[in-house]
Amino acid sequence: MSARLSTVYSCSNCDAQYPRWVGRCSQCGKFGTISTEGTVIQKATVKSASSVPVADTVNLGSLKSVNVPKFSSGYGEIDRVIGGGIAQSGVTLVTGEPGVGKSTLLLALAGRLGKKVLYVSGEESAEQVSGRLQRLDISGDQISFTTASEVGSLVQVINHQLPQLVVVDSLQTMASGQAEGSAGSPNQVRAVLAGLIEAAKSTKAAIFVIGHVTKEGVAAGPKSIEHLVDVVLQLEGNSNQSLRFLRASKNRFGPTDEVGVFQMEEHGLVEVSNPSALFLAERHQGAGSCITAVLEGTRSLLIELQALVAHSRLAYPKRATAGFDVNRLGMLLAVLGERAGVKLNYSDVYINLAGGFRSREPALDLAVIASVASATLKKPLPHDLIVFGEVGLGGEVRPVVGAEKRLNETSRLGFKQVLMPNLSTKTKLPTGLELIPVRTVAEAVDWLRY
Repeated sequence: MSARLSTVYSCSNCDAQYPRWVGRCSQCGKFGTISTEGTVIQKATVKSASSVPVADTVNLGSLKSVNVPKFSSGYGEIDRVIGGGIAQSGVTLVTGEPGVGKSTLLLALAGRLGKKVLYVSGEESAEQVSGRLQRLDISGDQISFTTASEVGSLVQVINHQLPQLVVVDSLQTMASGQAEGSAGSPNQVRAVLAGLIEAAKSTKAAIFVIGHVTKEGVAAGPKSIEHLVDVVLQLEGNSNQSLRFLRASKNRFGPTDEVGVFQMEEHGLVEVSNPSALFLAERHQGAGSCITAVLEGTRSLLIELQALVAHSRLAYPKRATAGFDVNRLGMLLAVLGERAGVKLNYSDVYINLAGGFRSREPALDLAVIASVASATLKKPLPHDLIVFGEVGLGGEVRPVVGAEKRLNETSRLGFKQVLMPNLSTKTKLPTGLELIPVRTVAEAVDWLRY
């Protein structure tokens, strides 16, 4: 059968392909994301199974475990998130809102690394980057700079200089002569990333690529780019606040449940080695304020959870959260009303995790209950009290993982009382801590009342 031309349409969000244009992607449900990807030549070829060469196989049990070589980033917080250090030949995608500090963080990493670095920017000139280095008080002696915007040209630079780290700022400004479309289009983004991955594997250079995000806060471009890279990092934060949080949504070299904490200062991002103390530094000890312990990977953090209960003039009272799941709040308020008698049918309820922190951990359930009850009763909680535990629909309070780590952090920061579900026999209570065990939400509210 003869070859024929065919126009292919693809979704810029999930990379699904269609033979014709449609208004809504059937895979991801997004509207207006379908665009032409180009014209391809389709050839009808039929091969029998006997004509295809047999692929080689290997016995996994006969292979020896080989650790991927890593080197320290110079930042303990970054090393914590990416699994102990930067992996050679690894490609990392760094995303975040504009102005959150992605370029600042990677530029500081490049200067602090003490290794040969190639910095690629399609958005700034050499003079601009040099000026930023001076403002950050970073030495650029081992940093080479190029504005190469064509991936083939950049690969030649990498092969010639053989840097140990390459920073590309940003993915959407690079282009490839091997693909159709303008820079930043789905075709171009995939081709550029494929070229960078090939260069990383052949030269053993670690490559960090900055990526733009959509208005929903996810990485811009086809979803397939997240599958191509080894690590996907997200730098989170608010331009109105100084704290920044680094998380990994994908990591082939380590865990994905760690968090790195940074603070934006005059000379750039500074890592925070004791986040709990920072979160509690400006605590207001009034009704509705509660300290809880969350677990982020291997680290326990103490944060302030605030609740505000106000009389509502709306037919449907408002429930709003910052850093906490609003649907879970609705469930907890229903449990609080039905199982503990604290009715909030005519009250607006607001929940806030101080410092811009966010968490979906069930261990915050009991802290939400305590803070809302405190705000409703207008009775402050004891200043040396920590609250954590999962709450079920029956009003029962359940144990949570990592209780011993939470208790150790509680003791280290000088707190004296812990309102929580009963400890297992294997968990050790640190000296000086008073345990207040509760089995139900009703017991917890009764304790708060009296």
